[in-house]
Amino acid sequence: MPQFLVKPANQVVVEGNPLRVEYEVGANATAAKMLPGRLVIYDTVASAVKEAGAKAADVLGFLDVSADNLESVNYAVGDQALVVMGECVAKLTLLASENVAPGDWLVSAADGKVAKLAVGAMGSQGMPVGQALEASNVTTDAEILAHWIPCAEPAAAS
Repeated sequence: MPQFLVKPANQVVVEGNPLRVEYEVGANATAAKMLPGRLVIYDTVASAVKEAGAKAADVLGFLDVSADNLESVNYAVGDQALVVMGECVAKLTLLASENVAPGDWLVSAADGKVAKLAVGAMGSQGMPVGQALEASNVTTDAEILAHWIPCAEPAAAS
């Protein structure tokens, strides 16, 4: 038996029983970026989502694997997509060349990926979405285990 969590094949949720809600992939989504394990935000209507951008303050959740597809299959515009919103341990896509260690806080990066929370002024860092559970420092995108616990972004000082 392994001492720690094992990254499963064809699953994004590793541990937990989080809230999952079906949304439509919105008209402004980039289909190639709508992959399981990628973060999403609302599109122009409340029932539709698109990929999150860097340092998003309004991350809704991340895409789960469709029951009839593989993890590597993206959702198309107009598809019904399962969005994970509740706390869990998940396998998320870390942006290439990010140097993270266990316990580092994560925020959204380009194309719905995650990146290490950078030091900066409150209100400009992006919404913390969870903590890395493993180290990674590679030059390509990597799947990492993360404790998915989205939090409100601190407000800018006034």
